[in-house]
Amino acid sequence: MTIKKLAAILGLSHTTVSRALNDHPAISQATKDSVLQAAREYGYIPNSAARALRNASTGAFGLVIPDIQNDFFITVTNAIAHVAAERSWQMMLGITSDKPEMEHAALLRLMTARVDGIIFAPTANPLAETQELITRTNAVQLLRKHRSLQAPVIAIDDRHGISLAVKHLRELGHQRIGYIGSSEELSTGYERLQGFLQCFTPAEQTALQALIHVGPPQAEFGGEAFRRVMAAEVPPTALVLGSPRYAMSILLAAKEKNIRIPDDLSLVAYGDVSWASLLEMKLTYISLPEKQIADACVAIIDRLMNQEQTLAPEAFYASTDSQIFTPQLVTGDSTKVIRPRR
Repeated sequence: MTIKKLAAILGLSHTTVSRALNDHPAISQATKDSVLQAAREYGYIPNSAARALRNASTGAFGLVIPDIQNDFFITVTNAIAHVAAERSWQMMLGITSDKPEMEHAALLRLMTARVDGIIFAPTANPLAETQELITRTNAVQLLRKHRSLQAPVIAIDDRHGISLAVKHLRELGHQRIGYIGSSEELSTGYERLQGFLQCFTPAEQTALQALIHVGPPQAEFGGEAFRRVMAAEVPPTALVLGSPRYAMSILLAAKEKNIRIPDDLSLVAYGDVSWASLLEMKLTYISLPEKQIADACVAIIDRLMNQEQTLAPEAFYASTDSQIFTPQLVTGDSTKVIRPRR
């Protein structure tokens, strides 16, 4: 959003808008209030703030995530915050609840505060205004990647992680394997589903359609999807999860249905959930490279904080590569060799 565009929206001259933004005494208070309100709504950032962002470090950075309930984001946020405290950096946290409007508002607040850079997990459908904002700051996409955003990404090789789970189950003799994962609207959901599907032939994929459910990365969906999967005419003998938010609700649903894990159903969880030690069994799970992700974020922040002159966004994006880290499979007691059904 430029001052020229803002003036056109308001039906005012460029000069009037400029003076209103600079609190010129010749402009009425009503006009000033109207211009300032529109500037906030449309994401206009005064050139003075943009110049300051380019030419002076504020010692602050932004971290924008969907929520603070996901174990992955909790772990990474804590790790980054710990380093920030040690190095006297100011970390400004924004929560989007995966809503594009909240995402835009969070990013706008951070840019207005003149942070040195932003690390953020994009929503499935960022607003056009958000896409424009990202071109004017130094930003890195965390875990997720949206094709409309030019910012580099720090992420996980999700296809590889899910394929490790499927290969493990097939080695144990399982053929009828189900999958519950997050929506394909998110890059992570798409990549994880593709990692699952690539382990099967087209004919096998067709046969497994009733056992594949994707939806929001929320615990409630996990339990609901599990009940649908297990109600299939021929239920699965094994199940792969594509989100850390699903494990608890699925274990509770399995108990409710008297489905024994792993005797009746082998289960591979996604991520090392914080409450896993409370279980009687040790879960088989896809271990996420959380420390590597956090370290990569810290390295980016450190670079931004210690530039003699802060890089312009164009230069930052041209000189910053994406980083993709590899997950591992950790075997536990929730998977076993298939037992023939009677």
